[in-house]
Order: sequence, then structure tokens, then C-alpha cells
Amino acid sequence: MYRRLIILLTIAVMALCGCRVNNGDIGDYFGAWLLYSMTVDGEVPEDFNPEQTYWEFQNNIVQISRVSYMFEKKGRWGTWSEDDNTLLLNFTHYQEGYEPGSAQYRAPEWLGFPQNSIIPLTFVSRSSKRMELTWRDVEGKIYVYSLRKLW
Repeated sequence: MYRRLIILLTIAVMALCGCRVNNGDIGDYFGAWLLYSMTVDGEVPEDFNPEQTYWEFQNNIVQISRVSYMFEKKGRWGTWSEDDNTLLLNFTHYQEGYEPGSAQYRAPEWLGFPQNSIIPLTFVSRSSKRMELTWRDVEGKIYVYSLRKLW
């Protein structure tokens, strides 16, 4: 009887003490965001699906993933920082056996991001539940990304 009670209490304590935010509170960024709208020079790209791309933030890490029809998730890993009114996404990381900005550290090309670079996204608007970012590529195309927070 007491053994079961001790086991249940131990499990409850472990569950309640779990770390929700690794290495500090990052504010409104923390969690998963859905990219529900994307335009390039005011037009929606043909291959854009408003239910496929997710941005996930924890600590200074960002994973941008594309989920396909059968829920196959392909994630790209980078780091992020904020400077003034700019969100900086860094996709220049690497590990042994991989070139910088390649493999899982490659910038998501379906978003128009250049490879092996730091992408400066400017905030158009921002709240705890939604954010809109813009970016101009080297050819002068203007990208607008609209995200809403899922959790």
C-alpha cells in the first residue's frame, strides 16, 4: 500500500518539476508557430500550403519544419536572436561530416531563404499570438511571413 503511494507521489513530483523552458524564459517566442500566410511581391507562391510549415522556438534554437501529407516532418535547425526590430535567423551551423549550412542546418528553401547565411527578418507587427515579418532577398523580392502561435 505505502509502496504504491510512494511510487505515485514520486511520479507526480517528477511530472510537476519538468522543465518547460530550457535555459531561460524567451518570452512570446517560446512554443510552436504556424506559418499561415506567405507572399512574395504580394503573390502567394504556387507551392505554399498554409498548414505545412511550423516554426518552433526554445532557448536560442529555432526549428523550421515542413509537414507533408502523411505527417512526415522535415526540420531545419538554426539559432535566432533579436536586434532592435529584427529577428535574425542563423542557418550557418554545422557538425562533423557536414558543411556549414547544409543537411539539417540548411535554411528552408521553400521559404526563399538563402543558404548558409543569417537572415534578417523585420517585424511588421508582433504580439504574443501573432507576428508578421518581412524580408527582401538579393534580387529585391519582398517576402512577407505571417505566423500565429499554436502553443
